[in-house]
Amino acid sequence: MKQFYITILLLLLFSGTGKPQSIQSSKTLTPSELLKDFEILKGVLLNYHPGLYRFQDSSTVAKLFNNAEQQLTRDLSLSEAYLIFSKFTASLKCGHTFCSFYNQSSSTKDSLFNKKDKVPFTFFLFDKKMFIEKNVSDVEELKRGTEILEINNVPVATIIDSLIQYVKGDGNNNLKRLNDLNLSGLGKFEAFDIFYPLLFPPINNSYSLKVKQPDKPNIFKINVNPISRIERFELIEKKYGKQPSTLDDLWSFKLLNNETGYLKIGTFVTNKLTIDWKNFLNNAFDELNKKNIKNLIIDIRGNEGGDDEVNLVIGKKLAKKQIEFPAFKELLRYEKVSDEFRPYLNTWDNSFYNRSGQLIKLENGFYTWKKDRGNSIIKQNSKAFQGNTYLLVDAANSSATFFLTAGLQRNKIATIVGSETGGNLKGTNGGQLFFLWLPNSKIEIDIPLIGYYPMTEQPDKGINPDIEISLNFSDILSNQDIVLEKTLELINRK
Repeated sequence: MKQFYITILLLLLFSGTGKPQSIQSSKTLTPSELLKDFEILKGVLLNYHPGLYRFQDSSTVAKLFNNAEQQLTRDLSLSEAYLIFSKFTASLKCGHTFCSFYNQSSSTKDSLFNKKDKVPFTFFLFDKKMFIEKNVSDVEELKRGTEILEINNVPVATIIDSLIQYVKGDGNNNLKRLNDLNLSGLGKFEAFDIFYPLLFPPINNSYSLKVKQPDKPNIFKINVNPISRIERFELIEKKYGKQPSTLDDLWSFKLLNNETGYLKIGTFVTNKLTIDWKNFLNNAFDELNKKNIKNLIIDIRGNEGGDDEVNLVIGKKLAKKQIEFPAFKELLRYEKVSDEFRPYLNTWDNSFYNRSGQLIKLENGFYTWKKDRGNSIIKQNSKAFQGNTYLLVDAANSSATFFLTAGLQRNKIATIVGSETGGNLKGTNGGQLFFLWLPNSKIEIDIPLIGYYPMTEQPDKGINPDIEISLNFSDILSNQDIVLEKTLELINRK
């Protein structure tokens, strides 16, 4: 199968190497410094980004360049510069072009991300409304399901509308962007924790909340004190018990009954796993076959993607007939990186800088590979799982998991159940990256290098499941997994 997918693990691995020294967090960036940074960013995008005009025309992109440039004509703090560059990259509508949370320098992370300015609760969004999930403040009234109406006198709808402009996503599919604004408190970074305190900082070291408890008419105000992300996680574990703290915790397999297995894969970032993931899958499918299990539910909800090899392994395990993954054009904008931009670019493979002899130039100005770079067909496997497969999906599925969904749906290998995915049928950019380090602000920006675009025109949206299940608020509040329950009902009817 072709290398469709951005390998997130490489970003994480590379984030500690090859960086320029960081600026002091208190340093003021001058217009000349900022405009020089932007000139470099603009040049890199125009010369190397394959999807700059994928979702909007050149005149629109030119206006985006001009608007961002105008904002850099005064002295700015690092946080102000980070916000401007983040909003600009988000406006390009590429889900893999952003000021990476993971790849910034340690001092930038400490200055911008790791402060004691986080809300002391986690929440889920429903219909662009914010509801408490876990509360670790001293205010007992913030029970699960309590709606946050305002924070520091700003309506939540206004907050969401503001933050979504800074969140990466492919095209005009906002489902992934909204999904990324949920706050779980897990992992190293989340978009809400990054952008909310920068845009709406605490006032007098406090967040004033206007709230409404579920099934109660009264609206009241309370104050809570901000905490750090690490402090919040520790308090969550103290109050709510052990939480998933490693990527291993996101993989599980069990038999729900004598006829149905359940495989949860919460990440494809395999290089950060301590388990042998291939052996894990081997054991799971061996058990399914040994016990003659008739149905398999694979749950990839919440999983953006990672290593595309997981798709190959899963595909082979399910290939009771040949699987043909959708064909894509693989397009690049360059053959060799110029000396002008080379000092500002890092990556994990030096061959990305010079592709001489590997490409052919197309009439539309793009390049593509001389040789086919992979196999988009998985041959029939006589030892594949022979039962019925159900794939549970949601808006998080936007990279490798997006393509897994597309391949299994196209070949009718699995019944897709859940909600519309993230990602975009018009294509995505990724596979290989440059890490662009702006010389003055020292902000890092991920630049994808390969465009993966469908052979025929597709709509600007995610993948619709075969069976769409809409959640209502009571389902979420009751902690019912309606998607899983409906899938089991579907199985029982067969």
